[in-house]
Amino acid sequence: MGSTTIAALIIIAVHLLVCMTLCLLHHVGVLKVDGLLLPFMALIPLWGPLSVALMHSRAVLRGGRRIPAGLQELKVEDQEQRNILVDDRTDYANTVPLEEALIVDNPRQRRNLMLSILNENPGQYANLLSQARLNEDVEVVHYAATAMAQISAKEDIALQQRMEEYERNRDSDEALDRYREALEHYLKSSMEQGYARTLQMRRYADLLAEQLKRHNDYRTVCSLAKTQMDLGSFDAASRTIEAALSAWPRQGDVWLMKLRLEAARHDGEAVQRTVRHIKDDHIYLGGRGHDILRFWLGYKEAGRA
Repeated sequence: MGSTTIAALIIIAVHLLVCMTLCLLHHVGVLKVDGLLLPFMALIPLWGPLSVALMHSRAVLRGGRRIPAGLQELKVEDQEQRNILVDDRTDYANTVPLEEALIVDNPRQRRNLMLSILNENPGQYANLLSQARLNEDVEVVHYAATAMAQISAKEDIALQQRMEEYERNRDSDEALDRYREALEHYLKSSMEQGYARTLQMRRYADLLAEQLKRHNDYRTVCSLAKTQMDLGSFDAASRTIEAALSAWPRQGDVWLMKLRLEAARHDGEAVQRTVRHIKDDHIYLGGRGHDILRFWLGYKEAGRA
């Protein structure tokens, strides 16, 4: 037997002795490592026991805390992340929707809510702020009026910019579409009332008519007819709808707009004819359209009874 073989056997024997010692220490609770690692330690001479010893030292330095298997300790390396502040939400129980805050008998809560809206983004509460101007609380009315003034100023500037862009590029479809969208948003936000709103609606109808000349689309037709009805121009709306029915005779949205026009005119016979036509020709209306049709069918049957 050569000297190399004898040396190898001695090293293996020492390795096994060290492994047995470490297993014994783990059994009595001195060695603070996971027991599942010990079999692998025996398969790796020298480095196996050394790794176990290093893990034990690390556990001792950490005060005996052990990290569960499969988890890693999170370390925050970036100083900016350490300075992230979390909002104090101790007042969360006092948070209520704006609609409820305007009707509850708690002036302080209403006023605090209005102030928070002024400091955040009042634009998304335009419709509710418009209602708040009719509140019985004088301070709430003042805050709501202030917020509406801020929103109106921003909307006026944005609308003016889109209008000037369109005036410079009247042949541009993109400029026309952006101006129309800005005016549509302006009207939906209820910024203007009375005659000023009527003027904006007429301008919106003109833009829709211009867009319809360039691109014949039934959605634009429906928007134009609805705007004309809102303006009280029933004859113009009727011409718009009839032209649309000639182009799209089976488009359900156009037939619903025709039904709406006849109802606005209080023309019961025309409503019945339109309902009968939609039903007999199997015009596809969609979910909401079917609800409207069922309503008028029920109305017609009740009238016959």
